[in-house]
This record gives sequence, structure tokens and C-alpha cells, in this order.
Amino acid sequence: MSIPLNSNSQLKTLYLNSQLATKTNNIYNFEFATPIICPLNMQTIISVSEFNVPNVFPLFNSSNNVIVTSEAGFGFTLTIPDNIRNPVDFAAYWNSNKPLNYTATLVYNKQTFKFTFFSLFPMSITTDTTCGRIIGLEYINNVVQLSIGSTINPTWHLELPSTVNFRPTDQIFIKTEELTLNNVNSFGIITNTLARVPVNAQPGSVIFYRPVELNRFIIPKKTIQTLKVGLVDALQKPLDIGSQAFQLLLKVEFMYPLDDDTPYDKGSIPYFIKNELRLPDEEEEEERPIGV
Repeated sequence: MSIPLNSNSQLKTLYLNSQLATKTNNIYNFEFATPIICPLNMQTIISVSEFNVPNVFPLFNSSNNVIVTSEAGFGFTLTIPDNIRNPVDFAAYWNSNKPLNYTATLVYNKQTFKFTFFSLFPMSITTDTTCGRIIGLEYINNVVQLSIGSTINPTWHLELPSTVNFRPTDQIFIKTEELTLNNVNSFGIITNTLARVPVNAQPGSVIFYRPVELNRFIIPKKTIQTLKVGLVDALQKPLDIGSQAFQLLLKVEFMYPLDDDTPYDKGSIPYFIKNELRLPDEEEEEERPIGV
């Protein structure tokens, strides 16, 4: 049901700049000199009305930057740096750092968007690889299918089954640790998510988010003195923007508790049209002289 704003209390707007917060493990802690206090016998409503952040998220981090291969039984582990942002650079980095006794060459096909290892010996990708989603390994029920190996003799080659995905994330989730928000993720776990922001800008540009309709949340907290905010990706992994900053505009409103008899659709457009919008009756219209 929509949340009707049934009070005349003045709303409060929080202009949050992450540069003015204390950052610990990619969690930003905002401390307010003047606390936000909910008026007596009322409830607090919070919503995200605007958000912007530079699109500078690194693709590779400590959780997804390792590729482990084996050629003719000889293993090779390579850690990918965070400045690699496209499949062409990835292939060039792997080819320039492979062992001297490796005959394999990694090639990116721009027509199929897939990687292929061309080798003179049996080639495989082993289970210690953590960048499978990026380079195009197959996932079934959210589990990567490893290890995979080449099968053609005498010229062994290994084409990865899926297309590459060199986007750090398609969505940004704004989460808070200070407020209880009964939002759930795909696993049915409560995540305290304030908003989901689509990544609508090219790398290096600014992601700008302003929702057409505010997603309001009734929170039980009566006093807000601090607020912890974090950014996570679509896989719920923390996003690091380094020394860059995000701007978050929060709207805080207040309402009286709803009665049990309150219609379920009160506050919505259909309710307004059905119950509050009224056109004047014909008999109410006064006859006026022509030209007046």
C-alpha cells in the first residue's frame, strides 16, 4: 500500500557527502550534530530522492582476480591487476605474463565475445580460478563449472562456454546498517537496502539517479544520530570508489500511525480518483451573461 502523508510536520532533507563521513571497510559513517527526532505519536518515513557517484568501480578485486590454468600438466596462476578493464587488455596481459614453456595463446573473438586458448598441448582452467563470471565460464545454479579442458587432438584449444562480462556491476545497492528495512534479496534475506541504482553512465562518467516515484520506508527508530551507508554490487559485494565521493539525498518525513480501518490503497492515485476527486455538479454552475 502507498504511504499517505497525513501530518503537517515539516520534512527534513539530508544532504550526505561521503567525503565528510568516516570510512571503514567501505562503510561510510555519518554523524549528525543535530539529531533527527520523530515528533511525539508519529512515525518516521525515509526515502532516497537523489544519488550520484562516479563510475570508477574497479572490475577486479581480491575476490575475483585470479585465473589458474594448466598446460600439459604444468600449472600457472596469474593475478589480474585492477587496471584491466576490457577483454583485449586481459588477453594481452595473460599472453605477456605466461610462462616461457607455455605454447598457449589467449585470443578474444570480437564477433562471439568469447575467449579461446589455442595450445599445442592439453589445456585446462582449474578450480582455483575466481574470475569465472568475467572471462566466460559457465554457471549452473550459481555454481561455476570447473575444471574445463580442451578435447581436440592434435591441436588442442579451449573455447570458454559463455560470453565475457567486463562490467563491474549493472546495479548499485545503497544499504544502511542503522535502519531496519524489510527488503529482501533473491535468497529471501533481509538486506536493509534503501535503493537500487542502475549503472547508466560510461566508465569515468557520473552515475545519476533520481527516482520517478519515491520508495518510502516506515522505520521504527525515533531518533537518528548516526547513519552508516554502504554500496554493494549485484552480488552483494562491497564497491570501492577509492578517494572519490558519492552524494546522497535522503528525505525524512513524518506521519501519524494508520488505523486498522484505513483502506489498503489510500495514498494512491486510484484512491484519489475514486474518493477525493469530484467534478462540480451541473446545478452548481451559475448562469453567467455572455461575455463575462
